[in-house]
Amino acid sequence: MNTIKEHILFFVTLIILLIIFTVYIYIFLQQNNVQSSNALRIASLSPSITEYIYDIGLGDSLIANTTYCNYPEEAKYKEKIGSFNNINYEHIAKLKINTAVIQQDMEQQKKRLQSMGIHVIEIKNNTINNILLSYDILGKEFNIKHITDKRKKQIKEKIEKIKKTVPHNKNHTAVISIFRNYKSEISTLTAAGGNNIYNDILTLLNITNPLSNLPPYTEISKESLLKINPDFIFDMCHGENSANVIDDWQNIPLNALKHHNIIILTDTYLSLPGPRIDMIIEKFASEYYGKLYD
Repeated sequence: MNTIKEHILFFVTLIILLIIFTVYIYIFLQQNNVQSSNALRIASLSPSITEYIYDIGLGDSLIANTTYCNYPEEAKYKEKIGSFNNINYEHIAKLKINTAVIQQDMEQQKKRLQSMGIHVIEIKNNTINNILLSYDILGKEFNIKHITDKRKKQIKEKIEKIKKTVPHNKNHTAVISIFRNYKSEISTLTAAGGNNIYNDILTLLNITNPLSNLPPYTEISKESLLKINPDFIFDMCHGENSANVIDDWQNIPLNALKHHNIIILTDTYLSLPGPRIDMIIEKFASEYYGKLYD
C-alpha cells in the first residue's frame, strides 16, 4: 500500500514540476517576444544621419539607410530603402522599422512615416550650432545623453582648439564654390551664402564672406564673381581630379588666381555636414593656413 502511495506521490510531484516548467518556459518566451517587438529598429534617411547613428553607438540598431549612405564602412551593407526623394516605404514596412531619423525639411516623408506608425526624429545640420543641437535631440530621444554629451563636448573642444590658431590680424574675403560644371569654362557656380556651415566656417576663420547676406546656397555668375573679386576661393570638387579642375579658373582675372589662392577641395566628406564637422573645419583651416603662410 505504501508503495502505491509513493508512486502516486511521485507522479503527482512530476506533473506539478512539469506544469511549473511549462509555465516558466511560456513566461520566458513571452518576455522575449515583448523585448523583440520593442527592440529599436532604426532607419536613416540621409548619409549624415547615418553618421550620427554610428557616432552615438547605435549602429547595431540601424536596420536600413539610403542608397548613398556609405560611411562608415559598415553603413554600406545595411538594407537600402531608396534615396532622399525616392523612399521605398513598402520595404520599410517589411523591415519592421519603428524609428526613423530624418532632416527637418523632409515634411512629406515625415507624414508618410508617421502614418505607418513609425516614430520620427527630426534633426537639422545646416549650421555648426544645429549640428551640436542634433546631439542633444538624439541624446534625449534615445536616452543616451551620457554618450551624446561626451561627443558634443569633444567636437566643441576641437573647434575651440582650431579657433585659437586663427590669425585675427588678417581680414581676407573668400567665396566657397559648392557646385559648378567641372572641367569646363566657368560661367556660373553655386556658392555659399549665409546661414550654412560654410559661412560659419569662414566666420570662425575670421574670413569675410561677401555673399553672407544671400540665401544659403546661391547661384552667381562669372561677372558677379569678378565684381566681388575675393582674395580666396575654396572650390569644392567632390572627388574630381584637382590637377584638372584648377585649369577651369585660368581665364578669370581674379585676385585669388593672381596670388595662387584658389584652394581645390576634393574630399567628399566636406559635403556632408554632421558628426565630422570638426574634421571639415580643420580641413578648411589647414588649407587656408597653407596658402596664408606659403
